Amino acid sequence: MGYFMSKIMLDFTWLLGRLRRIYFMALPENEGDYEKSRKNFIAGDSANQTIAQLAGGTFLVSLMLSVHIPDASIGVITSMGSLAALFQLFTMQPINKLKKRKLFVCITVLQKLFFSLIFFVPLLPLPFHIQQFLIVAGYFLAQAWSQIGTPATQDWIASLVPMELRGSYFSKKDAVAVFVTVTVMLGAGVIMDSTAGERQHIGFLLNGMLIFILVLINFCAFSRMKEPRYAILNAAGQELHGNLAKKYMENQAKKQKGVLKAEIKEAFRNSDFRKAFFTNLLWLTAFYTSSPFNTSYQIKELNLPFTFIMLVGFFGNLVRIVITPVVGRMGDRFGMAYMYKYSLIGILLNFAFMAVSVPSNAYPMTIAATIFSAVGWSFAGIGLFGIQLELLNEEKRTLQLSILSSIGGVYGFLVSFVAGRFLSFLQQAGWSIGGKTLYAQQVTNSLGVVFLIALILYVKFIVQKREQELRR
Repeated sequence: MGYFMSKIMLDFTWLLGRLRRIYFMALPENEGDYEKSRKNFIAGDSANQTIAQLAGGTFLVSLMLSVHIPDASIGVITSMGSLAALFQLFTMQPINKLKKRKLFVCITVLQKLFFSLIFFVPLLPLPFHIQQFLIVAGYFLAQAWSQIGTPATQDWIASLVPMELRGSYFSKKDAVAVFVTVTVMLGAGVIMDSTAGERQHIGFLLNGMLIFILVLINFCAFSRMKEPRYAILNAAGQELHGNLAKKYMENQAKKQKGVLKAEIKEAFRNSDFRKAFFTNLLWLTAFYTSSPFNTSYQIKELNLPFTFIMLVGFFGNLVRIVITPVVGRMGDRFGMAYMYKYSLIGILLNFAFMAVSVPSNAYPMTIAATIFSAVGWSFAGIGLFGIQLELLNEEKRTLQLSILSSIGGVYGFLVSFVAGRFLSFLQQAGWSIGGKTLYAQQVTNSLGVVFLIALILYVKFIVQKREQELRR
């Protein structure tokens, strides 16, 4: 008995030592380690973006419609990821104190398993109102954990990529992620179409299992990355661990009381932070006024099949994959703000084509909207993130990213909530022009166009000017 207990303790100690090396002592030692970490991030983020699509958009809308959640509520629920960013405000200080964040980020990745579980809910013999609650609660929990881990993840990858390579690296990463995502989505869309009707629950089951596998891939890829972030150092430049590190952190914790309010005030006193903040708010206004309601519009009012939506999205994103590396290099050359404003024109045209989409022209309008969306998104996400990295204080990047994301998240949710109420009002009013039905989503997409015009002008005359000064 004593031998087996000793062996168990020895194995347990070995395991703890192994985990410590993986999550707390994974410093990159050479350029090869940096390169491998960047490749692992591409793999992990490709899985992450695929999860976001399989647990959102058409698939999530279909899941919610199956348990009789109304249109306006669906738009608000899909925006809950934005509201979940509020948790960043309450967790940013403890996270910022973490000298090693790799384990924390990997734990938040595992919480995406809630995305998988919600697709098993329709299989349970429960009343619709309980199924609705479980789906919404599971979706919100997964989004909350995902949002909490986002600033630390962004800071982690930013520390692995030199500034002069960010445009080309992030464009390459997005091209790979988009290819993986659209390929998986196309297959998943065919499965959902083939299991439509009475066998719909089979499609949900397969989708949930696929998300489960992708979460594990995301976790393993991030676990293989190095973290170029030092823990507490002594006078000799060596990392402190164990009791010495614990004592140091306790002393630091006493000094950190009341820092949250001071950090927020300090951030808003900085004109560069305010520029990043207002850019984010204008983008959220445009996006959440229209985009959350377009998927349900395509499925219900326009009556488009899953396979068509996925197929058009696949070919549209092939265009995105081809041009993303090109615009990424142009971002490195001309500046993030310069390219960002042009990418917004693609998204503006996407909203414009959705605004004129009706059942009689749904197929050609959807094709045009999807192509312009793919062109716009080839740099929109990269550009906004790049602007933030250039304008924020590097030493306080995690804190300021958390402030941006949490305040912006609440704001985005409020915008989608108000837009959802407005959408319900328009649907109940049943307006028409010249005897033709005016769909509520046509109005919300038109508003999205107006807000994007305001954002493009702000980026051109304010943000781009400041970026040029910083680069000089």
